[in-house]
Amino acid sequence: MPLQIVTRPAAEPLHLNEAIVHINQAVGIDDAHILATVAFARQTAENRTWRQFVAARYRQVLDSFPGLGQFGVPWGQTFGIPRNAILLERAPVLAVESIQYLDMAGVPQTLDPALYTVDLSSEPCRITPKFGQIWPVPLPQIGAVNVTFTAGFAAPIIADATADTLTVRLWPTLAVGATMRFSNSGGVLPAPLQAQIDYYVAAVPSVGVYQLAATPGGAVIDLTDVGSGTHFLGEIPADLLGWMKLRLGSLDVFREDVVAMPRGNLVPLPFVDSLLDGYAPWW
Repeated sequence: MPLQIVTRPAAEPLHLNEAIVHINQAVGIDDAHILATVAFARQTAENRTWRQFVAARYRQVLDSFPGLGQFGVPWGQTFGIPRNAILLERAPVLAVESIQYLDMAGVPQTLDPALYTVDLSSEPCRITPKFGQIWPVPLPQIGAVNVTFTAGFAAPIIADATADTLTVRLWPTLAVGATMRFSNSGGVLPAPLQAQIDYYVAAVPSVGVYQLAATPGGAVIDLTDVGSGTHFLGEIPADLLGWMKLRLGSLDVFREDVVAMPRGNLVPLPFVDSLLDGYAPWW
């Protein structure tokens, strides 16, 4: 099924500073090449694993709804892929924004979210009609159905130390009391925030803009600076980042797909690609 990217990631998972440290390079010598290589390594890993590292918006195009007339879930089966399930081809899915289709008159329609259910816990993400519902009959024409969704392990955030707020885009809206956990690449989080610690939404001044508390219902945290590097809401798995760094090191040193050695042997490190094994594609 065709998968179109609608909104690209707003940042790379590895900040230039972190990439430079890994390859032991001096700042400013070859920054453009390093940034391009980071993007290449990230895209390679995403395409091999069908995972989205930094949040992006996608549109998945179908010719029709699957399994029209099928009721789906067999009784007593603990997990399965119902015949009427739409499977989204990127993970982890953060939210399904809309399902649209052309009706028999060729008029675009948006399906009421109350008519379908989304399982964000599974990979691939499954979408089926709710119990007692069936998919509508679309126009029998290619590309008649599309699903718009966001996916990603983490999303970039922007800190405002004056307003004590953090702004995040392409992330499900959070309510007061929701838990947030942050990570950083190439610098430090805004003080006094720390990685691998849960914080709580204290207030929502506007959509995607949050003030934090250290405890549920606690006082708003005073941000004393905006930090450095790239801040993320969420965490990209360490093994995926590790694979990217190793690929970055190889591409930076050799810059070729074939290496001629004057003496000795070039021995591959078998553990490198095994870092991606836990993220094998599901088809």
